[in-house]
Amino acid sequence: MTYDDIAARFKRDTANHAMTVLHEDGLYRHLRFSSNSRGYGEYWFDLVTWPGRLAMCGDMGDDYVFSRLPDMFEFFRADRQWGINPDYWAEKLGGGRSSVQEYSEGAFRQIVRELFVSAVQCGEAPRGLGKAVRADILDYDLSDEAEARKLLESFEYKGFAFGDTWEFRFRDYDHSFLWACYAIQWGIARYDRVRKYGLQALAAPKRVAS
Repeated sequence: MTYDDIAARFKRDTANHAMTVLHEDGLYRHLRFSSNSRGYGEYWFDLVTWPGRLAMCGDMGDDYVFSRLPDMFEFFRADRQWGINPDYWAEKLGGGRSSVQEYSEGAFRQIVRELFVSAVQCGEAPRGLGKAVRADILDYDLSDEAEARKLLESFEYKGFAFGDTWEFRFRDYDHSFLWACYAIQWGIARYDRVRKYGLQALAAPKRVAS
């Protein structure tokens, strides 16, 4: 899935979500976003902040804690006009970028194409290399990293090989993390709109009759 695919999925998943402010005291906030008036339901998520931290958790199963500024809403607002910024945001996780990355077939295919183009530009590509790369690598099922690497490492055509392939990282951000990035940016924007237009009463928790 591309970033645009995940953005479109997030929009569908949260089409009926409303925000509930469960707690707000300065930098201490607890916001819930859900399509269910009882607070949960499909694709619900929470944003919780305290000085220097923002935590995101919910129905997608993975929890993320970011650390950078005293008010983490300010940190995420900085990129609002440009969209999500997963490269920079992932640096602020306790586990860093590697904790939210996984093997990506798309990244593998892109790097192989770049290696081929580089060989052509450097005059190192024998005639017919492109067809050989396609037939011996790109036409295969590349969904498994070990098998994909094996194809790349064993490739040889008219004396040409791709060299030290072990150093290549065929990784991209996992879908859950990207969904969470969209959720954080969207949730903070919703919070800001509610405050801007004085609609806090609409986001207050509903009392349940005993």
